[in-house]
Amino acid sequence: MDEAPADRGPTDDEPELLVTRSGAVTTITLNRPRRKNALTSGMVTGIIEAIRAAGDDDETRVVLITANGDDFCAGMDLVQSNDTSSAPTKPRIGHLQRRMQVGAHDMILELDAVQLPVVAAVRGWAAGVGNMLALSADVVVATPSTKFWVPFVTKGFSPDSGNTWLLPRLVGLARAKEMVLRGEPIDGTRAAEWGLIGRCVAEDELDAAVADVVNGFAKAATISVGLAKTLMHNNLGADLRTALHNEAIHEELALRSDDFKEGMRSFAQRRPPDYTGR
Repeated sequence: MDEAPADRGPTDDEPELLVTRSGAVTTITLNRPRRKNALTSGMVTGIIEAIRAAGDDDETRVVLITANGDDFCAGMDLVQSNDTSSAPTKPRIGHLQRRMQVGAHDMILELDAVQLPVVAAVRGWAAGVGNMLALSADVVVATPSTKFWVPFVTKGFSPDSGNTWLLPRLVGLARAKEMVLRGEPIDGTRAAEWGLIGRCVAEDELDAAVADVVNGFAKAATISVGLAKTLMHNNLGADLRTALHNEAIHEELALRSDDFKEGMRSFAQRRPPDYTGR
């Protein structure tokens, strides 16, 4: 469970989550701007389904996660999550950890596992599970005013959604402790300096920078990109011998793709490759 900054007003009547595909790009847009895009259980389910569908769609070659309004995601909507009006009886012990296994945890696992590049465009607050939703992307583009926040301890409960697993791997244990134990927001400039994210650009350059990354992936050798992502994730905890074995197996798959053949042809002909993602 995450604690979000103060709300701005009632939720919108529009869909909470928008999922569209244009060409090779599937875009997932958080659409609760008046609640700082705090996640509902329905939104989490929708994100999981959208990621799975994108991974199973031969036309999708990159996933973009973005948000309407001034903030990326302020965490879980605690007001909605703790609404007992429709469930007057107290839930049995363990309901929280059971719910998370099929909610936020599944969402993070899907982002980790999908063999497509995922890009996150992050403005404003990315807090709690919103922090993990952003940082679980393969490329994160933010602005100097973006705030990455892990507020759990300051609110009296322990972190969830993989923050304690991912942050030490991204920035090292000492800096992860700064974020988790002190609960201080990290702005986009510092996040880039620490290696928490890949890119921090000026506010008015965010859309163009994100489009550049997304368009690059939309034209890339999709199978090889996906296999390389899987290798890096799987080899994080592997010894060298296992990592080398994994690389050999994955390279065998990549060599069977049409994009590999096109890569070799374009290299020999000294021209840019025209990859189809197959």
